[in-house]
Amino acid sequence: MRLPWRFLIGLLWAAGAQAQGQLYGLAGKSTDDPNYVAAWRGCAAEAQLWGDRCNAVGAPGPARARAQDAAIVGALQHGLAGLAVAVTNSRYLGESALALAAQRGVPVVTIDSDVEPAQRALRRVYIGADHEEIGRQLATLVAARRPDGGQLCLLAGDTHDPGIAARITALRRTLAQDPKLPEGARLGGERGWREVARCPWFNGDDPQRALRQLEFAFREEQADVVVSLGAWPFAEPQRYRAALPPPGRRGGRVVVAATGTLSAPQKALLADGLVHGFVSVDYELMGRYAYRAMKRLATGHPVEPTIRIGAVVRQGL
Repeated sequence: MRLPWRFLIGLLWAAGAQAQGQLYGLAGKSTDDPNYVAAWRGCAAEAQLWGDRCNAVGAPGPARARAQDAAIVGALQHGLAGLAVAVTNSRYLGESALALAAQRGVPVVTIDSDVEPAQRALRRVYIGADHEEIGRQLATLVAARRPDGGQLCLLAGDTHDPGIAARITALRRTLAQDPKLPEGARLGGERGWREVARCPWFNGDDPQRALRQLEFAFREEQADVVVSLGAWPFAEPQRYRAALPPPGRRGGRVVVAATGTLSAPQKALLADGLVHGFVSVDYELMGRYAYRAMKRLATGHPVEPTIRIGAVVRQGL
């Protein structure tokens, strides 16, 4: 019998409170997003080495700032020694959960998605990939496939995510070969690249919506290239396979994406030519670094304000 997720989270917190050592929390954007599951797994494994616990904080399903905020506020009632957060909405969290953490003296680190400058004082460390570099790497993959440009559609998560915004800007500037292209400026023919009318599409970190958007971009918008700034369409690789046109009707269309550590089914998508490139970030390592940073801060030791996690570029057929 499957237990309700709220009951399961309650059990986790009860176990954490009874265990020896300190209790830490990691709040991904969703508790069933594979990337944040990997981050929590890394945090929990590293904490266990030192006799501590790192518990997952949040709710399943698409990312929602209100749900994340409520989960963090609830977790802070359990005596956290430190908190790691993948930020959904910087201002919303800054006015509630992150402010509460500051009031209680709980050190906060951000992972993967940082707060905006106005809320920067509420966190101590940012741990994640270089989002601009990921954007440039995605653009390089695309340009290698279509050196003369084409019709482009970008798939993004949340409109409030500064990391995704940085990836988009860097990708556009790289394809346009114009480092001064203004932020927010869509490609309108620079070096042959033109963004289709409805893109970029934001999916609210909902994998099913992202997959529908990818289908629509190819079928209705006549996109030549789809770049997913995150792993959303590939959360269920078999569904992704089913969504693509038959091999003879793909017409040289290109798909590249940023993602976490590749699963075996995702590697098979590359091997079968169904994805043409991934820029892969190790979220489990990110979680391990998050615990180490929280532990040092909780015990009065200094930590560098930015810790970078490198990305690996993998090309398909």
